[in-house]
Amino acid sequence: MNIQFFSILIALIITYIMIRSMRPLAMRINLTDHPDDRKLHSGSIPLIGGIAMFFGVQLTILLLPNDLNEFKYFMLSSFILVVIGVLDDSKDVAVLTRIFFQFLVAVIVVSLGGVFLTSLGSLLGGSEILLNGWAYFVSIIAIMVGINAVNMADGLHGLAGGNSLVSFISITFLSINSSSQDSLVISLLFCAVLPVFLIHNLCIGISTSKRIFMGDAGSMFIGLSLVWVLFDFSQGESRSFSPVIALWLFAVPLIEIVSTILRRMNSGVSPFKPDSFHTHHLLLKLGFSEKKTLVIILIFSIFMALIGVIGERYLIAEYIMFLGFLLVFIIHFFTSRLAFRKINNFS
Repeated sequence: MNIQFFSILIALIITYIMIRSMRPLAMRINLTDHPDDRKLHSGSIPLIGGIAMFFGVQLTILLLPNDLNEFKYFMLSSFILVVIGVLDDSKDVAVLTRIFFQFLVAVIVVSLGGVFLTSLGSLLGGSEILLNGWAYFVSIIAIMVGINAVNMADGLHGLAGGNSLVSFISITFLSINSSSQDSLVISLLFCAVLPVFLIHNLCIGISTSKRIFMGDAGSMFIGLSLVWVLFDFSQGESRSFSPVIALWLFAVPLIEIVSTILRRMNSGVSPFKPDSFHTHHLLLKLGFSEKKTLVIILIFSIFMALIGVIGERYLIAEYIMFLGFLLVFIIHFFTSRLAFRKINNFS
């Protein structure tokens, strides 16, 4: 494993320093989040977590002995998304503009970075499903979905960061001996910077007045990074896990974004129109506290990741893992609809 302990330590330190130093600036330039009917916090919260994690990861990569050519397109695409995310956090960038730059990033990742889907594995129990001519198109759509998934599954203190940390830890565990050292470095560095963010997001041992959010810059950066490592580790002859296992390791954001899109389209509204009917909103409306809601969703996230790890370790047939994931998705989807109806009946 071509990464030393001091690199992880540097990522921790850089992220911490950036959080502490950017707070006053964020307040001065109004790079803050304000409460509304969909947001559960009070007061103006600095949207600097994503920027801090970006610097923590990127600057550490620059200090590594690894060949920087292996990271240049990851760094470029991440930079583009973080810039757009910061602009969106401060000025509300138009949806079509965000989509354009997400598409541009997806093209960079596939065309220049060479990270894309070539196989879906043996999802149907027969021979391997190769994408062939569809690989480029499917990969771009999947990357754009992944970029937005972390953001769509957010909305509660610790939720996006906690789910993402579960994913990166699971990915790292399955890929610790991988030959893809660049993706392993990315995954490990996120295992380092996310806890620093979570301490300041959940206010663990610090005053709630020091709380920060990751913002769209952070959620898109994390979403891209998760898709990058999941693609890299699940494809090719030297893959660390099968493609279907990636679904389990990225379960909560993936289930949330697909469920949300289906729900909004079924209601005749735009998939991009915000609402307050995500899983965490439903749990809160059913009477669970914010802390219990966070614990419930994180336990579910850990449960799904563990199934994925066990499925890979014990070489459970891919079609069984796929059917299992579909079953969980269907149960979640219809349970959410029942909860939605129950809430409406009592409102």
